[in-house]
Amino acid sequence: MLVSSIARFNAINTMNNAAYNMMNASNSMMGAMNSSAFGGEHNLSMLHEMDKKLSLDLASNSLLYKLAYLQEKAIAKHQAQELKQNKLNVLA
Repeated sequence: MLVSSIARFNAINTMNNAAYNMMNASNSMMGAMNSSAFGGEHNLSMLHEMDKKLSLDLASNSLLYKLAYLQEKAIAKHQAQELKQNKLNVLA
C-alpha cells in the first residue's frame, strides 16, 4: 500500500511539473510573439527556431502530463482493488 501511494504521489508530482512546464512554454511563446510584433526581433529564422523549440516543449510536456495522468488513474484503481482484497481477507 505504501509503495503504491508513493508511486501515485510521484505521478501527481509529474503531472504538476508537466503542467507548469506547459504554462512556461506557452508564456514564452506569447512573449516571443509579442516582442517580435513590436520590433523586438527582426531575425525571422531565429523566431522560427524559437517557435519550433517551444512547440516541441509544449507537445512533449503535454504527452508527459497525459502519461502521468493515466499512470495515476491506474495506480488509484490498483489501490482500490488492494483495499477490497484486504477487507475480504479481514472478514474471512
